[in-house]
Amino acid sequence: MYLGIKLAVEMGIPKLEVESDSCCAITIVGAPSVEAHTNSSLTRSIKELETRLEKVKISNVYRESNFCADTMAKLGHTIEEGATVFGHPPSLLVLHLLADVRGVNFPRVVVD
Repeated sequence: MYLGIKLAVEMGIPKLEVESDSCCAITIVGAPSVEAHTNSSLTRSIKELETRLEKVKISNVYRESNFCADTMAKLGHTIEEGATVFGHPPSLLVLHLLADVRGVNFPRVVVD
């Protein structure tokens, strides 16, 4: 989350929508005050970056609908360590992006 928001600031993107399947991360970053916990310095850094943007919306998405992020995470295990910025979506994402554009829904499976 931090690196994505930092990149948006560096690129001069004024409005940003962040989606995460980590409810915990969204709760911590969205809290009005940063309490002392293991990620408090990271949380403060994210909040500072948010102030440099015109508008930031951080929302939760179900892991099942987060195919692009999941694909990128898997791709991250195959490339050099560090941040990589892609000028265009990697070919692995094409089918996921087309499904998104077409509004394809994927059911969420809930097991009791």
